[in-house]
Amino acid sequence: MIDCSMSERDTRRELLRETIQGYLVHIYTASTLFFVALAAQWILEGAHRWALMALAVTIIIDATDGALARKFRVKETAAAIDGGLLDNIIDFTSYVLLPMLLLLQTGLLAPPGVLITAFAMFSSAFGFSRTTAKLADEGFFVGFPSYWSIVVFYLYMLDTPPLFNAVLILGLSLLVFVPVRFLYVSRLQRGRTLHIALGTVWSLLCLSALLLESGTVRSGLLYASLIYPAYYTLHSLQLDWRSRQRRLAVSNISE
Repeated sequence: MIDCSMSERDTRRELLRETIQGYLVHIYTASTLFFVALAAQWILEGAHRWALMALAVTIIIDATDGALARKFRVKETAAAIDGGLLDNIIDFTSYVLLPMLLLLQTGLLAPPGVLITAFAMFSSAFGFSRTTAKLADEGFFVGFPSYWSIVVFYLYMLDTPPLFNAVLILGLSLLVFVPVRFLYVSRLQRGRTLHIALGTVWSLLCLSALLLESGTVRSGLLYASLIYPAYYTLHSLQLDWRSRQRRLAVSNISE
């Protein structure tokens, strides 16, 4: 009888521990909003490099909270919160709204800047709400995954021409609707470790560039950091093509 009572208490304690851990993961995800608020304030105050630094922190949180959510099984242990919905709300704010605000505040876009940013937000809204936007089991995002904070980081730091920026934003906005697939790194079955390592180096290069004043060293760091986005894009296209070829082969065999 005593052993049974102790076992029940241990079970309740374990359930409580798991529940607390699950909700702490949700709190970690929601902590992004503190840095979102900081970035918004710094954008409006003209402290654009500090705003980019705050957005960099939001990317780090977004890159790590998914693994924590899976580790602590938040869908089971903290089921009262829809983690996917919470993540999408925060990601749309940090990856889309604030980068577009920064574009408008800095004058980085050729006219009509408001219409261009509105179209980017329009396309991203559809991208976020599309039921097939994430093919987690296959390790892909469908369409350009609205990495606007990264795009705007390079446009600002490299001081690219407004016309070029406008064309790039429009092109990437259209790419949201194209069924080309990009890697969902945290769900990759092969090559994930390499991407994490390269992504870590990329992050360090970008953060170092943010801390430096304009000059040869900063430009060198920025151009060197572009190696990983280029690799990510090419690897995405390669794996997407291979996946489609395998599907086609299976389809031909079944016929």
